[in-house]
Amino acid sequence: MAIALFVTFVVIVGGGFWMISRRKQTGGSGTASDPQKRANILLVQVDDLTKDAESEYDFALAQFGEARTADFRKALDNAKASLSEAFGLQQKLDDAYPDTEIQRHDWTGRIIHLCETTKAELQTQTQAFTKLRNLEQDAPADLKSVEQALVEFRKRAGTAKETAKKLKLQFSDSAIASVADNLELAEKAAAQAEKGAAAAAKRLADRGENGAETASDDSQLQTVPELIQSARSQLAKAGDFLAGIEHLDAQLEEAVKTVRSLRDSTRASLAEAKALRDAPPDATSSSQIAEAMKQVEQALATDPKDSDPLSTLETLRQANASLDSSMAGARNQQRRLEGARTALVGAMVSAKSQLAATSDYINARRGGVGAEARVRLAEADRLLKVAEAESDPVAALDIARRSATLSRDADALARFDLMRR
Repeated sequence: MAIALFVTFVVIVGGGFWMISRRKQTGGSGTASDPQKRANILLVQVDDLTKDAESEYDFALAQFGEARTADFRKALDNAKASLSEAFGLQQKLDDAYPDTEIQRHDWTGRIIHLCETTKAELQTQTQAFTKLRNLEQDAPADLKSVEQALVEFRKRAGTAKETAKKLKLQFSDSAIASVADNLELAEKAAAQAEKGAAAAAKRLADRGENGAETASDDSQLQTVPELIQSARSQLAKAGDFLAGIEHLDAQLEEAVKTVRSLRDSTRASLAEAKALRDAPPDATSSSQIAEAMKQVEQALATDPKDSDPLSTLETLRQANASLDSSMAGARNQQRRLEGARTALVGAMVSAKSQLAATSDYINARRGGVGAEARVRLAEADRLLKVAEAESDPVAALDIARRSATLSRDADALARFDLMRR
């Protein structure tokens, strides 16, 4: 009996010394290195997180269905596979078989990588559904906001329709070409917005009656918040088309006023040109001035109530530019600057109007417009800002003209892009 007790004592003591030796070898909790501590902590965290995520997934599945939770299910499956591998590696680190330092380093690093990757993936999925659930809670108020916006849109559309009718009666087709189909496109976008809002309202009503959402059409692929957001996006698009009509109305009205003002200043320039023509510094200058005067007189002969004021404005601007160029050699520097200031007024209005009209046209149809048109439009906008800041009216005039040219180029390129769709 004594011998048996002695043998048992030796085994226990020997086993204790072996365990101590093993813990030192393996970096046990008493002497664990930082990577091993980190691996152990992460294993516990990810194991708990996976169990919590399973409960969250069951809730999400019941609320949103298999299609919406497919990525979540995949993340859970990946998490379980990663945990299984990580626990297996940890078991190798803890078992009675000695490991090399390289093995311990590699296995510990692999555990950390598996756990961190899994943790990030599960947190992304749970946070996404938490956000989605919050959006679901806000859905009734958001839907009410969209429905109210639709009511306001209908009022605005009625006004825009009257504006478009007025523009059609007052101006030529070329003057209003940039918004010719805006009403039709706005109506289509609004119809899509109404369809999405109606689908969202039905889903909310079904949820109230049955405790769960039901859908029998294409909207079943979208959540209620997504339906509402889609409706809001379509409504904003419809608003952009109406804005194009409103902006063009304001631009044409300003152009008409500018044409009248520019006609007066052009007549004053013409009077100076006559004096220079009759008393020119040389015969060549007289011939150039006479030719420019002829162009100006033709421009002035245009009806001030012309049906395309932007075109008329451009004709006057070009006539003024030609007249200014022909008189440049005969004027002194001060007269030259005054002429540039006069021409700059029309050039700036023309450049702004052309830029605004082209911007509205491209913005409303941006899905089909390529990079070349956008680049030219951006450069036109940049040059216009430079022209506005330029203190030298001669330089500003040249920059404003280049801006207008680039805007027209952008418009032509945009229309060509849309024709090729």
